[in-house]
Amino acid sequence: MNFNRIIDQLKQTRPVFHSEDDLKLAMAIVIKELYPSYEIRLEKPIQIRMKIKDDYVLARAPIDIVVLDSKHKIAYPIEIKYKTKKVDVVVGDESYSLANHGANDVGRYSFRKDIYRVENVDIENFSINQGFVFILTNDRGYYQNDVSKKNSLDVHFSFHHGMTLKAEYVGWNYKRLPENKYYYNDTFPLDNSLKKHWTAGKEYVYKLDLKSDYYIEWNNYSVLIVNDSKDVHFKYCLIEVNR
Repeated sequence: MNFNRIIDQLKQTRPVFHSEDDLKLAMAIVIKELYPSYEIRLEKPIQIRMKIKDDYVLARAPIDIVVLDSKHKIAYPIEIKYKTKKVDVVVGDESYSLANHGANDVGRYSFRKDIYRVENVDIENFSINQGFVFILTNDRGYYQNDVSKKNSLDVHFSFHHGMTLKAEYVGWNYKRLPENKYYYNDTFPLDNSLKKHWTAGKEYVYKLDLKSDYYIEWNNYSVLIVNDSKDVHFKYCLIEVNR
């Protein structure tokens, strides 16, 4: 499946989206137009083996878009991210009021997690040779900000333009945080004054070793004219996962 062809067609009619769900639906429509014999599933619930420390757990992981080639019994899993900074803009006759998502540290971790999921997902009765992770954003913090050179919590999750995302998982940079304030594991601390850090719970504890390195390249998607002095630039990064 040629995902660059899908992006090129999407650009022609939808330079911006109201939300991530809006993007998913628009992309699914384009895929169906380009590949009419394929079936599309949105938010297909699947369990994936996720690693925590040295053990694996089955985690419920809905895949954003699953494309099914029933004739050849091939599936294409696709994970989508739409990260925006606040802006109000009119395109054609339609007004868009984009939210300010922020939390770039979570966004960077989640991007790596999406790649891990596409690498490891299985679709019953279908083989998977190829999958995709696609992120679209007007937040230059993702594509310009090289946090790998900073002493930040997400220093190991940077995916700025031109870098290579390494397969080996290093994890959160706990050296960045004060030792007398948080604890980061499942063992309750002797010091009751310590608080469990948010990265030590929920979906942020997975050990996301990848099967390959990935070169990160950001490309232009659209430019929106907000007023005479300010334009909004959307860029995208596409990761093709070959299995």
